[in-house]
Amino acid sequence: MISSRFILITNDDGIHATGITALENRLSAEGVSHAVAAPLHEKSGCGHSITLHDPLRARKLADHRFAVHGTPADAVILYFDAPLHQKPDLVISGINLGGNLAHDLTYSGTVCAAIEGFYHGVTSIAVSLYFGKGSQATCAPDPYFKAAADLFVGKILPFMEAACGGRDLYETPRLFNVNIPVSAFKKKRPVIRWTSLGKRNYGGQIIKREDPRGRPYYWIGGDQLGFEDIPGSDCNAMRDGEVSITPLTTHFTDEKTLNRLRKKT
Repeated sequence: MISSRFILITNDDGIHATGITALENRLSAEGVSHAVAAPLHEKSGCGHSITLHDPLRARKLADHRFAVHGTPADAVILYFDAPLHQKPDLVISGINLGGNLAHDLTYSGTVCAAIEGFYHGVTSIAVSLYFGKGSQATCAPDPYFKAAADLFVGKILPFMEAACGGRDLYETPRLFNVNIPVSAFKKKRPVIRWTSLGKRNYGGQIIKREDPRGRPYYWIGGDQLGFEDIPGSDCNAMRDGEVSITPLTTHFTDEKTLNRLRKKT
């Protein structure tokens, strides 16, 4: 099924990041037609921000590769609405350096780029590579990303196609968040799970320092302290070395509270 589809690849780590290159190489090896529209520079943690007060530029690096001077959401919007190339059947955002789990999704440029693709009526999948507690490096060995790309294209995507009825995965717009733990590569047959969002715990998120002139400045960061033990969650899947696939919705209305309040007024 995937071989007959046209795919848009994007990310938030930048168009030259190892993860996007590994995914592009694997799709090329499979003969899958694709295009790339991604930020020129890393935009991790920018969420769904878009550029409103500055001009956006899309640098054409090749016939099917576009580097956007903006956010991940900007890149997807320009691709669809400029338009920069033909409309895709699928949007894949990633492969991201580090997991995107639990409520981290609202901060993630990777996930929000996928959301933007979904807003444009195309099934979109965010894909992230989870290294585990204490191993979030500024870069990662290429083999990990190659293994993740091989696993995603060769196993995970066919698994999703089969579960969604093949063509229906593409014809009915859907939104998914995939996390691949590096520990899954140690298994002969990696386990793939359908999951819900879990809860991640952090500590020491604000680091205060002083510049040479004695003025304070701050780093937002913090170490991962662990996961809440929530059976069936994406976090538990990472703990167990299993691939997690979480179907997402962008419907924010709290229907239960809304119905209760309507009855009272």
